[in-house]
Amino acid sequence: MRFEIKDGNLIEENATFIVNASNTELTLGSGVSHAFSEYCGGTEYQKELYELKKKFGVIEQGDVLLSSSGSAINFKYALHVAVMNYSDSSKPPYPSYVQIQRALNSILNIVEERVKDEKILNPKLVIPLLGCGVGGLQKEKVFLLIKSVFQKAKIDLDVIIYFHDKQDFYTFTKKE
Repeated sequence: MRFEIKDGNLIEENATFIVNASNTELTLGSGVSHAFSEYCGGTEYQKELYELKKKFGVIEQGDVLLSSSGSAINFKYALHVAVMNYSDSSKPPYPSYVQIQRALNSILNIVEERVKDEKILNPKLVIPLLGCGVGGLQKEKVFLLIKSVFQKAKIDLDVIIYFHDKQDFYTFTKKE
């Protein structure tokens, strides 16, 4: 297991899997999701995700859905994490650490399964700090959650954690 931290636009990273911080409707509206829309095929990619949602059914915060990379050629799979609740007005719109922990465990399970089934060599996972933008979660807590979950991986995996801004990146670089 190797961890690396970077800043900038994660969608441009060469990887096997890139994680999209999405919502319960799989709408590619803003932030990381908007970058996915623009980079992976725009309207056509959004249609693919709506079909995936229809097939999956109700999506709860913390659920993870695997899709293609659309028209992007630098990664094979997208893992869409329902971070924000856009579907059920009786529930809070913002994520909890428990939901992020559940999502991270699901991501690890999906990645391990795909890597073993497809005999993927040198798999690389790229992930943002889930729930730390609009979701309001503390970056350091989510960073530590990501590290604790992926340290349990049963496969050899490179994990690249992306920070949105340089100040956070430099703060965490000093700590690491």
